[in-house]
Amino acid sequence: MKFSLSLTLVALAAVGSAQGPQRCSGMRVRRNAASLSPQDWQSIANVLRQMNDDGAISRFGASHDRLFSRVHGNTCFFPFHRRYVLEFENIARRYDPNFTVPYWDATESFRNPAADPVLSNNGLGGNGGSNDRCLGSGIQSNMQVTYPNNHCLRRSFNQGDSIGAWYAPEIISSYIQSDTSLSTFRENIEYSIHGAVHLGLGGEMDTGYAAQDFSFMAHHANLDRLWWDWQNSHNSFLMYDGTGSNGPASLSDLIPEDSSVPFNGATVESVMVLGYGNVCYTYDSSAGAPQSYPSGGSNNGGNNNNGGNNNGGNNNSANNANGNNNGNNGNNNGNNNNRSVTSGSSNLASRVLENQGIQNSLGSDVINRFFPGLGRRSGALKRRGSQAQPSNCGEPIPFPPRLTPEWIHMHGYDPERVECAHKNACEIVETLNNSTYTSPY
Repeated sequence: MKFSLSLTLVALAAVGSAQGPQRCSGMRVRRNAASLSPQDWQSIANVLRQMNDDGAISRFGASHDRLFSRVHGNTCFFPFHRRYVLEFENIARRYDPNFTVPYWDATESFRNPAADPVLSNNGLGGNGGSNDRCLGSGIQSNMQVTYPNNHCLRRSFNQGDSIGAWYAPEIISSYIQSDTSLSTFRENIEYSIHGAVHLGLGGEMDTGYAAQDFSFMAHHANLDRLWWDWQNSHNSFLMYDGTGSNGPASLSDLIPEDSSVPFNGATVESVMVLGYGNVCYTYDSSAGAPQSYPSGGSNNGGNNNNGGNNNGGNNNSANNANGNNNGNNGNNNGNNNNRSVTSGSSNLASRVLENQGIQNSLGSDVINRFFPGLGRRSGALKRRGSQAQPSNCGEPIPFPPRLTPEWIHMHGYDPERVECAHKNACEIVETLNNSTYTSPY
């Protein structure tokens, strides 16, 4: 009898493990930074001041700097930063239990980033001072940090008083729809909008210790949102392929950590699915957590896979109906159909216009290549007038910026792969500009 009971307990334990992490009983909602009120920003400022007084801000800067080479240029980029921003959020909630990191959708102001209201005095703040580049506006105005030495928090726009155009939402939409592996999607995101925002803001954001600027957290929350949208779009919640931080990528890999910001031995798989385990949050413009944990995860030997079953996850979108930055549970009162529309933008109405415009303007070959998520169709490219637009990715969608040689070297990127990614982005823009498509952004 004892032997039979032991076998039963072992079997039950194995089943529980195979099911993966437990679904969160409650989930906080990360909101678009553009929707925050002055009071919301002030609440964030109060927390950041307390964290900085306790040395937490500089500890995050130091840890990111020390781990830099292990968490960039490989597939661990996404799971590391998901866990990293979550840890920041968890520590911040010790000071204010309602704290959540907002996501900064940088595509909303891609044409003129410096004019983004998120970079106003009420929000993240603008450019640094003309002499010392010290940040004198926003929620971290006049903040002093201690890593790697005592200095003011710095901001230095890459075009003097302005910032060059960033990546258009349509480019990111193409990545989400056409990239069928996480390693490819990671490259395209890391070589595009990730680097463009860091370089555009400059100052602290152009260093290995960029995490001392809260815009880092808001920016990487947005990249995390895009990854979650990609996971849902391809039903690939547990895909982790390519090269990880220590060799071939495996779900059982430990996420790199530094003693100043420990993750307590967290594995890659532990952060792959929002709404499970300790990853108890979702985004106001994205699909909610799947109803059950995707198959192909726990006890699979850590193999790279395309496992995952959405089980209606696209219709289980979390929406902060009250509009408060309070981290309360999400619900489904929003327009869930718009949330399931694949796009790089968080603007639900513009997503629909973008996709309709692309379907009505581009030929089947172009759609099947760049925007396969819109479905296969027949037809030819509809050109804008009798003269094709110049091939320099000009108006109406601006040419995407290149990463600087210094940034490429700093991250250890392959320059040829970076250039290939940039040319692909340019071709997307050129194709759209040469068609009858009119961007809603």
